[in-house]
Amino acid sequence: MSYLCSFSQRFFTALLFGAVLLASCKKNNDVPFTEPAKSVAGKWQIVKASRNGTDLMPYVDFSQFRLNFNDDSTYTIDNLLPFIVSKKGAYSLDDPKYPFKISFRQDGSTAPITTNFSYPVVNGKRQISLSFSPGCTKNSYQYTFERIEP
Repeated sequence: MSYLCSFSQRFFTALLFGAVLLASCKKNNDVPFTEPAKSVAGKWQIVKASRNGTDLMPYVDFSQFRLNFNDDSTYTIDNLLPFIVSKKGAYSLDDPKYPFKISFRQDGSTAPITTNFSYPVVNGKRQISLSFSPGCTKNSYQYTFERIEP
């Protein structure tokens, strides 16, 4: 009799354990992640600038220079300094989700000017880094911007 009781307890325990295992299995209804399109819209200010590897921040007042990207893919520039373009116009990213290049097309021009583009988050703030040579190819500029207004 004790063998029968022990067997039924084991059987019942195994059955209960199996039921718990089956009940814990559920279909995963997670929505697959899709990378959102990057938005550069807003006012951007230079926080780092160099020419040919030399830091320009101690020598040039960049505090009033603004690069304004609008939601309609246009841009304007306030208080122009050496930059890849000198007039307002339109911009586009090579890939809206994973951009590596940005193109500027100035008003009155049909040819875009394209440069490398990076869009990292540094110390919790979104930045844009652009490398370009305006005019003279011996001068290479690197500007890093932070958004000051969305």
